[in-house]
Order: sequence, then C-alpha cells, then structure tokens
Amino acid sequence: WKSESDILKGLTAAYAGLQPTIEWAQPFERYIVIDNYRSDELDYRPDVTAWMELAMYNNESTNYVPNDEWTNLYTSINYCNQCLDNIPNVPDNDDEGIKQTKATSIAEARFLRAFYYYRLFINFGERLPMFEHELEGTEEEFYPPQVEAGRLKTFIETELSECQANLPEKWNTNMAGRVTKYTAAALLGKYYMFIGEKAKAKTEFWKVIDSHRYELMENYGDNFNGLHENNKESILEVQFTGSLEGGHYEYNLFTLHLGPDSGCGAYEEAYPSKWLFNTLKKDTEDGEYSDRLYETIIFDDPKSRPFYYEDGKGFSDYHQEDNIYWRKYVTYDKSLGDYWDYSGFNIPLIRYADILLLYAECLNDEGNSKEAIKYINKVRDRVHVTPLSDTLSKEQVLKHLQDVERPCELALEGSRWYDLIRWGIVEDALKSHEKPFASNFISTKHIRLAIPHKEFLMNPDWVQNEGYTK
Repeated sequence: WKSESDILKGLTAAYAGLQPTIEWAQPFERYIVIDNYRSDELDYRPDVTAWMELAMYNNESTNYVPNDEWTNLYTSINYCNQCLDNIPNVPDNDDEGIKQTKATSIAEARFLRAFYYYRLFINFGERLPMFEHELEGTEEEFYPPQVEAGRLKTFIETELSECQANLPEKWNTNMAGRVTKYTAAALLGKYYMFIGEKAKAKTEFWKVIDSHRYELMENYGDNFNGLHENNKESILEVQFTGSLEGGHYEYNLFTLHLGPDSGCGAYEEAYPSKWLFNTLKKDTEDGEYSDRLYETIIFDDPKSRPFYYEDGKGFSDYHQEDNIYWRKYVTYDKSLGDYWDYSGFNIPLIRYADILLLYAECLNDEGNSKEAIKYINKVRDRVHVTPLSDTLSKEQVLKHLQDVERPCELALEGSRWYDLIRWGIVEDALKSHEKPFASNFISTKHIRLAIPHKEFLMNPDWVQNEGYTK
C-alpha cells in the first residue's frame, strides 16, 4: 500500500461488508431473515426451506443462511485486517493531511471490524475464532482455536471505545455513510445493552444525544422511502444506489421479497404478524391510527396507499379482505432507479429514535421513570400517538417499551429479536403472541445460531453451541 488511493480502496472493501454479496439476496437474508424471521413481529410464506427453518426453530448447523453470514462476516473482518496491517505502512512524507487520513481510516477499519464481530457475537455467541491480522494462508490459519470466554466481549468493547478518539464528529455530504465517533458510541451502547451493562450504555447514548447532531425526522416514513437517505436521524445505514452500471449490483431486493404478489408482482415472502398489526392499531391518538402503522403495514384503509396503487383504486382492487403486508421497505420512486424490484434505498441500521428509547430504558432502570417517559414521548409525538402519562411506574414503563414502543417504532429493523434475548423473554413473547411453531423453541438452543457444520470438518475438536450437532 503506497498512497491515499490504496487506503480508500482497502477501506471501500471493508465498508462493502455491510452490504454482503448480492448473490441470491444476501442483504435480505442478513437484515431480514436472520434479524427478523425468528421474532414475533413477522410471519412467513412457506417458500425457501432455509428461511422457514429459522422461523420454525428447526435450523441446524447445515442451514446455508447462517453459514453464508459466517463466511461473509469473516471475509469482511479480513478486509478490515488488511487495512489495519497495511495503512500504517503508507508513507506520510510529514504531511499532516495524510497523517490524519491514516488515523481516521484506521479508526474506521477498527469500527467496522468490531461491527462484524458484534454481529457474530449476538448470533453465534463467544465460541469463535478470532483474527486480528490479515490472512496469509498459513497452516495455523486453517486450524484456529476458539477463543476463551470473555476475550471477544472485551475486544468489541475496546475497539468501539478506542476508535472514537480518531473518528470525526461528522463527514461532508459527499462522504455520507461513513462512520463517526457517534456511530461508534451508539453501537457500543447497543452492545452494552445486549450484555446487560445499562450504566455503561447510558454513558455512550448520552454522547450521541448531547452532541446535538441528531434529530427525529418530522415524517417517520422518510427514514425508509429512499428519498431522504443519511438524514438527520440516521446514525448508521447501509448504502445502496440502485446502479446496475459496469456489472455493479448496488441494490437490495427488499421490495421484491417483501412486497405483495397481487398488484405489486413481488415474491411476498413475509408478512407482519397479527400481534404486531393489532399492537400498532391500538396505539392511537384520539382514535386515529398512527403514522407508524401507515408506514409499516399495508392494510385495508383509505390512508394506506403503497406505491403500486393506481389513482382511483384501493385495497379491495388488489388484495383480499383482512390481508396485511409489509409497507416498510416496500417502496419505489423513479429517482431511485429504472426498476422497482432493484431497490436503491439505503437500509437504516441505527436510528436516533432507537437511541432515545434505549436511553429512556437506562433512565428507567435507574428509577428515573419520569425522565425516561420524556424521551419516550419525543418518539411518540413524532408519529402522532397519545403521550404516556408521567405517573407510570418503573415496571409499567419497561413493559411499555417491551410490548409497544420498541416493536412499533422499530418493526422489521432488526431490533426485536435481540431485544427479546437481552430482556430474557423470548419464549414468553413467542408463545403469548402466537408465533407459529413457538412450541419448537428451546431457549438454551435457539437464542444462538449453530456454528456451521463445515467448520468442524477442519476443526473437529471445536465445541458446538448448545443443542446443535456438529
């Protein structure tokens, strides 16, 4: 690596791991199938066997979806390690600009590597191999040990903490999508929430809030329609352009997989659960449905009008009575590309609304429920639902966050499943909300994915996650 151009090329490859290879809809499989199919927010159409197995809690170590995720994450980690091993060797010629570029790029690579390890951790647990340098094809690299308990957790915490010092507070518009110190603080806070360290999480979330760089978008739906990407509410999102030029695949196929068959011509692979729909319908203001409901679900209502409705036509012209479909991520505008099915909109991974609700949860955990309710009501005010009373108890506020606020605000955004795990209520939620095949769920097994079978062919002495066979 000899120049700033080489740094940018390497860093581009590291960022590319956020949008895994487009081969058969892998962005959809990561951010929808893995992150949402197991939760009580989503029902599925019987189609792709590997997706069904995850939703039915019948998945084993040969399921290709977790296997591909494992491979994509470790590939991305290696790209980050290439950056971290080689960027320091780029000559700076005593140029302060190049020195700053190197420091910032190293911090970005550290963040991205931590993000990929974070995804491995929340899905596969701690019994993982770790690589901190680029692979060179040595014999030892084929037979890595599983790290001891605690090492991966400490690594993620250290990386996300230390990289903040060299990340910028913001980027110019032409660099939108690159991570900042507040992106790192937000992810570190979410990591702390997952492992139950709310006091530490609160400190990280306050960094984001106190920066005054983020606000809620006035229109909830503008976070998902592709017309307001990298907006003032966005802390981290996966970048897509919709471009098909030069053999590029800058699209995500979310609309194609989530949209209805009738009227839209999409695959209709998944639906909102009846529990989520009913919860959104109950969360109103003066009897009026919320912006969240209209922007999350397509249903039989005059105000529910997805992009494929023709003028003068409504729900009954396209769909059967009582059917419901996803509206979030089912969108198209001609400015985003020539084809509705090659979606060019970005995928939000961390929004400011999420941080406000998590900060409220931390306040409530400390017993400061009145202050917590203020932050929750900021999120509720934006979508026009009745504010919470500040007389709610600590237990009532937590219950509201668990059963209403977070599932309604963040539906289909990959938060619900991991929220249920960290709250320790997965089994109760699946059964009480009538998730199909909830009776198959075994808490000691299904809160994690199986380490892929192929890994044990090379490393038969590795320990598999509980409940799974090698």
